[in-house]
Amino acid sequence: MGGRRRGAGKRFLVVGDVLDGVIVHTRAQATGDHDHAAVIRHRPAGAAGGTATWLGWLGADVDLVGRVGVDDVYRHERALEDAGVRPHVSYDSRASTGAVVSVRSDFGRTSMVDGGASALLGAEDVPLDLAARADIVHLTGEAMLASGGADRIAGLVARARSGAARVSLDPSSVAVVRAIGAQPMLEALAGVDVLLPGRAEAAAMTGTADMDEAIRILARTVPLVLVTLGAEGVLLGRPDRAPQRVPATSATVVDTLGAGDAFAAGFLRAWATDQVRVGSAAREGTRVAARALGFVGGRPPV
Repeated sequence: MGGRRRGAGKRFLVVGDVLDGVIVHTRAQATGDHDHAAVIRHRPAGAAGGTATWLGWLGADVDLVGRVGVDDVYRHERALEDAGVRPHVSYDSRASTGAVVSVRSDFGRTSMVDGGASALLGAEDVPLDLAARADIVHLTGEAMLASGGADRIAGLVARARSGAARVSLDPSSVAVVRAIGAQPMLEALAGVDVLLPGRAEAAAMTGTADMDEAIRILARTVPLVLVTLGAEGVLLGRPDRAPQRVPATSATVVDTLGAGDAFAAGFLRAWATDQVRVGSAAREGTRVAARALGFVGGRPPV
């Protein structure tokens, strides 16, 4: 690559969830416990917002299409612009801005999502001129993908492919697969160039907990699959090739929220410029994910 900055000259379009986030760190051990020392933070959130802002943090040329409640357009636009993202945020008078509540304790994390306006986002919200100018279109977000069924996903993929862009999709949550069904989900992925599921989503789509087998099944539909495995790194699969393992980058873990979105940003930025050295692009993704693990809230610091 001759030292050329990865992603230089490429344009990215991210489509999906823009949410309000409430991040809670508590020592409560059971429902009904009162934790007067809990740490509660309000942050802009959502998978699309997370991936787009990490792309912006990396210096990429990035647009975002999302939908929020009518009273929140300016606030979310400013947050995205401050992170180096060009926002194309529609307002919705029928629904409020979606929200995610993430509660972390010594026993693990529980997340709850109300899709709100993001759940109404569809292919018709993606301007054709933006899709035509993009080199990579990334579709992501539980609220958007889980609502509307397989037809909505297929419509989004078709809109993303209306230009010359390559299309990536992050299922975002096993709830998406459960809401749509494994087989309809796989069928809706026709036309996707890169699939970025986590372990749970890959298992739900294929019916097997063996990730080597799962990635072989997924690669029959999507030509490039990267299953994120947390501390175990990434499993990379292509048709008719043995799965390749890419180790995770060492990290100090403050908060796991949004690490997958950061991985997607790092990988896509590198892969956009060099689609041959996929393993190298995956390693770049793990480096960006490691940075994300050091911050609370899923987005990079402004």
